[in-house]
Amino acid sequence: MGKLAYICFKCQVLTRRHPIVFKWMVVSMLVYLSVTAYILCFKYPMDVPMRHPPYVLGQNGMSLYEMDFSISKVDSFCAEKTNFVFIKGMKCATSTLLAVFYRFGYSRNLSFVSPLGNKIYLNWPFPMTRLDFRPSNRGYNILTDHAIFTENLMSEIMPNDTIYISILREPFSHVKSVIQYFNILNISGVQRNISDPLSVYFSSIEQYEAIYKSQYAKQRWCVPDGFSLTKNLMSHCHGMPLGFPPGTKDISNDHAAVESYLEHLDKKFSLIMIVEHFYESVILLRRLMCWAFKDIIFIRANVARYDFDVTKIDPHVVDIYRNWSSIDYRLFHYFNQTLWRRISEQGPKFFEEVVEFKYVQNEIDVYCQSIYNLGKLSEYPSNISKFVVPPSSWTGQFSVTPSDCWVLGPNSYDLQKKVQKENDVNEAILLSKLYLLPDNRALNMKGLC
Repeated sequence: MGKLAYICFKCQVLTRRHPIVFKWMVVSMLVYLSVTAYILCFKYPMDVPMRHPPYVLGQNGMSLYEMDFSISKVDSFCAEKTNFVFIKGMKCATSTLLAVFYRFGYSRNLSFVSPLGNKIYLNWPFPMTRLDFRPSNRGYNILTDHAIFTENLMSEIMPNDTIYISILREPFSHVKSVIQYFNILNISGVQRNISDPLSVYFSSIEQYEAIYKSQYAKQRWCVPDGFSLTKNLMSHCHGMPLGFPPGTKDISNDHAAVESYLEHLDKKFSLIMIVEHFYESVILLRRLMCWAFKDIIFIRANVARYDFDVTKIDPHVVDIYRNWSSIDYRLFHYFNQTLWRRISEQGPKFFEEVVEFKYVQNEIDVYCQSIYNLGKLSEYPSNISKFVVPPSSWTGQFSVTPSDCWVLGPNSYDLQKKVQKENDVNEAILLSKLYLLPDNRALNMKGLC
């Protein structure tokens, strides 16, 4: 206290005897503090979030996420990528991702390669043609609906900087989901009152497969005669020539040709995700596309509820299927290894980001499920009017509201239908011209849905 009193006394004396000197001392001190602050805050900035342009939904200017979020410094030197093709295969969490991609594109007014009319496929399981999608006078940015990887056509209609991505699933888990979703056991004539219908089916798979593929099979939704849903389906969706449609090339018995095609896919696709490592996959996706956490949050869609017991599968049954669908096993093994090789290149902080995203995703999922339980209301209680995700090392702050939850889900196709309706209005002239074009394809070369 004595030293402080002495300093104050000296300042008073200096102020009275030499006022001009004292003023210059004060000015000099302020300049010094200003320069120091500039160096600390601008030359060597701390790791703080940076502001991001508004994230809007459509032409009405309604915000998809309330605009108090920002992008963290880790993303500040990465340009967001908006042109991509996603191969939406069957039963590989693709409906969940469809909603993510439609939300991303619609909020940025991007253009979609979208099925015609009320169809949900781009001529799947046949190769896509120019007669299978809605026209656009501004080109295309995103292709994410069900389609076979049709490389030549996709390269023609998409921008040169288009990124190709996809997702695969462990083959036996995949086929169980396919069998459940497409009601294959019932259509194939497997008795349902037996204890293990799945083992019965695989023990005589060629017999039941023939029944299912027959022209006499009933209630075979969207699946043409002669097409197998249980044999190398994922490989077929990725464009591998396996003899369908009938009369086309089949390389399934050529080991070297299959390996060459896998290598080609590896070069063409920037990322092939794996369902069993979904969180790791979407973080790789976020980094590849220079997106933010808010762009990859999701609501699970089309989750299977099995009518048969999937917990007690004889290993011999799995071996039968491994031989039956051997190309899919090779495809999965190849890109599962590729995924983990890419993860190993990300550095140790990659898994910190995965953990952070899991936490954020879980919190948003719980919040949105509470909204779905209440239903669509004109006004929600104040305690659930908004969920705020705080900033962290991996994300800037952003908010999710009840209306955002309804965009996220629970029906992953709602936004797709909205996009298609708007396209039909905006591209009415081009659409009418497209419908006038002759379609000379045989019926057995045209998708049913």
